[in-house]
Amino acid sequence: MTYTFKLNDRIFKITLEESDGQIEVEIDGEKIPVDYKKIEDNLYSIILDGRSVTLGVFKKGKKIQVFLDGDLYDLESISEREQRKSSLAASGVQEIKAPMPSRVVKVLKSEGDEVKRDEGVVVIEAMKMESELKSPIAGKVRNVMAKEGDAIETGTVLMVVASDTPPAE
Repeated sequence: MTYTFKLNDRIFKITLEESDGQIEVEIDGEKIPVDYKKIEDNLYSIILDGRSVTLGVFKKGKKIQVFLDGDLYDLESISEREQRKSSLAASGVQEIKAPMPSRVVKVLKSEGDEVKRDEGVVVIEAMKMESELKSPIAGKVRNVMAKEGDAIETGTVLMVVASDTPPAE
């Protein structure tokens, strides 16, 4: 069974294959054999690298807390769609597009401006509601195509942001 998790801003694919009281865990291509014994509903005793470790797994919706060897990790289960969006937004060149027919209310950034990930760059109005469009990456504004007052259609490129690091192959 394969699961995809997000820890901080990093995506992990974890595959679990079980046989004879042992699980083979594959994390990002690295296979790790793990002997385990269930202690309680969410608590396991595992042998990892020759030593006994307690593992707790607590789920609440998409949020998962993993307690491993004294450390607590907050994970989020993500769908393939969310994973594609996240990996595409990691770096490179990103176009900020209109999600619906709307009007540009305010352009918050100019060409050459530095932007942080999730920082607002353009405000649009649709159906009498304003929405702030955010940059999916940290970088510099390369192009601004939108002007305040412009009527725009779904998919219209409003701004292009480029990161300092090239996208991973």
